[in-house]
Amino acid sequence: MRLDWECRTGEALGAGEAAYEAALEAGDVAGALRASHRLALIHFNKESLAEGLKICIRAETWLRYCQDQAAIISLQSIHGGLLVALGDLETGFALLTDCQKRTKSCTDPLANWRARTAYAVALFDTKDFDRAAEAAAESLDYAETSSLAKGSVLIARSIASRMAARALGEHRLAGREVDTILLSRTEAQLRSILTDAQAENLPYEIAECHCYLGLLAWTRSEDAAAAAHYIAAIAACRVAEDEVLLAETSYWYAYLLAGQGAFAEAVSLLAAIEAMEAALATPRMKLRHFDMRFRIAEMAGDWKAAFDYHKIYHEMVIEDYRRLASARAYTMKLALDLETMRRKEDSARLERERLLEENLRLAAEQREAVLASRTDPLTGLGNRRELQLRCRGWVESGVTHAALLLFDIDHFKRINGLSHAVGDIVLRRIAGLLGGIGPEGSLAIRMGGEEFLLLFPGTTAGDAFADAERLRLRVQDHDWSEIDPRLEVTCSIGLADWSLTDKLEAALHIADANLYAAKNAGRNRCMATQA
Repeated sequence: MRLDWECRTGEALGAGEAAYEAALEAGDVAGALRASHRLALIHFNKESLAEGLKICIRAETWLRYCQDQAAIISLQSIHGGLLVALGDLETGFALLTDCQKRTKSCTDPLANWRARTAYAVALFDTKDFDRAAEAAAESLDYAETSSLAKGSVLIARSIASRMAARALGEHRLAGREVDTILLSRTEAQLRSILTDAQAENLPYEIAECHCYLGLLAWTRSEDAAAAAHYIAAIAACRVAEDEVLLAETSYWYAYLLAGQGAFAEAVSLLAAIEAMEAALATPRMKLRHFDMRFRIAEMAGDWKAAFDYHKIYHEMVIEDYRRLASARAYTMKLALDLETMRRKEDSARLERERLLEENLRLAAEQREAVLASRTDPLTGLGNRRELQLRCRGWVESGVTHAALLLFDIDHFKRINGLSHAVGDIVLRRIAGLLGGIGPEGSLAIRMGGEEFLLLFPGTTAGDAFADAERLRLRVQDHDWSEIDPRLEVTCSIGLADWSLTDKLEAALHIADANLYAAKNAGRNRCMATQA
C-alpha cells in the first residue's frame, strides 16, 4: 500500500504478486484474496482495467474455499467496480449489491467501507454524479465512525470530496442550481486533505486536491482562483508522473480558458494531452478527450471542427462496445484456462463453458450489428428498416390501427444555408425533442433529410392532434439562438389514420397531403384532414 501511495506502481505490483504467492504456499486463502484485491485496485486506479479483471478472475478460484467474509467482500467489491468500468453494468452492480448484503453479517469495518466506496465509485463511472456524491458521503460517514486507520479515512475523504466537486461542477456545466452549502463544505474538506497530503508529501493527492479546488472555484465563478489551482495541480501531476490526472486537470482548465474566450490556449492544452501516451491509453479517456474537443470547438463556434470531433467520438463509442465485448470474452477464456490447469478432471465441463462464452460474444456482436442496421447514424432514431420491423411486431401483437404524424422542418434549406454543421445540429436537436411525445410504445424515425415520422399505435389521428400541437410548440419555443443567433426553427405536421390491415404507403400518402396543406397554409401548423 505504501509503495502504491508513493506512486511506485511497478514495485507495488511486484510486492502484491509476492504476497499472493506466499499466501497460497501457506494455505492462507483469505490472504490470497486480500492480495488480489490490492493488485486489482492498483490496476483499477491506473486504468489498466483488463489486467485488473484478470487478477479478480484468477482469485475467484479460491472463493469457494474461503470462509472469511471480509476477504470475499474486498475482492468482490473491486471485481464489481472493474466490470462496471468495463461496461458490464448488470454483472458489476449484481456483485456490488451482493457485497452490500454481506456487510450485514461482516464485522470487519474496512471491508464494509470498501463495499460502500466501490458502489459510490461505480455510480461515478456511470456518470450518475449526484447519486455517487451521496453514496460517497455515506461511505465517509461510515469511515469516520468506524475507527478505521488514518490512511483509509484520508482516502474516504478524498473520494467523497472529489465526487462532490464533480457533481457540483456538472451542475454548473448544465446550468443547474449549485448547492452552496455543499460547495463550502467540500472546499473545506479538500483544503484539509491538501494540508495532510503536503505534510506526508503525497504528490498525487496534492494534485487531486488542487484539481478539484479549481473546479469548485470555477463553479462559483472565481476564474482567477480556479486557474491558480489548475496550474498547481498540473505541476503536482508532473511530480507524481500521473498523466491521467494531468489530462483530467487540463480538461477543466481548457474549459475555463474557452469560457474566457482564450480558445487558442484551450486547444493548446488539449493538443498537449494527445502527446501523452498513458493519458489516452484507455478508451474511456479517449472518449473523454474527444468529447472535450467537441465542446471547446462548439464554444468557439468552429462548427466544422465540432462536427468532426463529435463524429470521432461517436465512432469511438461504437468501437468501445465492440472492444468491451472482446475484452470480457478474452478474460473469461483466461479464467477457463486457469481452472482447467487446476482441475483437469473437469475439463469437459470447462470446454462447454468456453464455447458458451464464445457463442454469447458472437450473439452480442450480431445484436449490435442488427441495432446499427436499424438506426439513423446522425440522430440515433430508427430508420425505415426499424419502421418495418416495429410495424410487423405491432401486427403480430394484435394492434389494429395507429396514428401517423409526418413531421417536416420548415425552410430547412435556409438553415443549411447557415452551414451544414448547423443543419446537422438542428436535426439532432429535433430528434431529442421528439422524445416523450405520444403514448408508451410510440415510434419516432427519420424518413430522410429534414423529414421525420411518428407512429402512435392504438391511437387515432384525432386523438393524436394535441400531441402534434405540443410537439410543434416545443420546436417553436426551443432556444435555437444558442446554436446560431440567426436561427429560427419551426415545423409543419401532417396527420393520418392507418389501419394496419392496409398498406402503410396509403396512410403515408394522406399524411403527406396533409403536410403539404399545412405548408401551403403558411407553415408552422398541424393538419389532420386534407385541405
